[in-house]
Amino acid sequence: MINTYNESDLHSTLKKLYALETNGQMEVKLDDTQWICDIVSEDGNVIEIQTSNLSALTEKTQYILETGRKIKIVHPVTETKWIELYGTNGELLHRKKSPKKASFYDSLRGMTQIAPLFLNKNCTLEVLYCEITEQRRKTESPAQNATKSRRRLKDWLPMGKKLEKILRRERFKTREDWKKLVPEKFRQKDENGNLPAFRKIDFYNEMEKEKGAKTAGWSPLLIWILEKMQLLKVSEVKGRSRFYTVHP
Repeated sequence: MINTYNESDLHSTLKKLYALETNGQMEVKLDDTQWICDIVSEDGNVIEIQTSNLSALTEKTQYILETGRKIKIVHPVTETKWIELYGTNGELLHRKKSPKKASFYDSLRGMTQIAPLFLNKNCTLEVLYCEITEQRRKTESPAQNATKSRRRLKDWLPMGKKLEKILRRERFKTREDWKKLVPEKFRQKDENGNLPAFRKIDFYNEMEKEKGAKTAGWSPLLIWILEKMQLLKVSEVKGRSRFYTVHP
């Protein structure tokens, strides 16, 4: 477990941490392009910290891989979140634990474009399960945030996120790493050496058994992504039913 870091910005904290771990340089211009790399390690490879939409790195990652470099994309997932609310004078009003708990599956919507690149031998996705403090500043009246994304106005504005702890790391690098997202039942060969075929509803039911209903709700998108990555294939179509099998 990594100790607490008190920097005010999650992205900045992780960038400093990985630069230290790899003896790398931060904010390095990528060749003669418009892109700036978060970190270039001592061996010349790239590390990118992406706290939200992973697909925003698609073009940049494609270019890096085409140059023969290795890239590690670090993606934090908030497994535990604390909320600190500050008054307009900067005084801490309260600190409480949020009931919300994110998982890797909450990130699926943000990787629909970049997903096939994750199977490149020089690309690694490193998921960090973190404890985060989200800091908010109370407002005198309901307000819109900077991105104007609020459907309902709230009486606070975000100040930033602070990394408290990295609880564990999970790496996705090989086809086998990604196949582990498929329920175990569909990864087990029968006595003839064949993998079982399954429908979307079968996939959902097994996901619910293994990981619960909330995670199972991501099944359609997960199937779509794994098919796009050529890790699942359609083995048969019967009427409206499509049967899938894990791609060898």
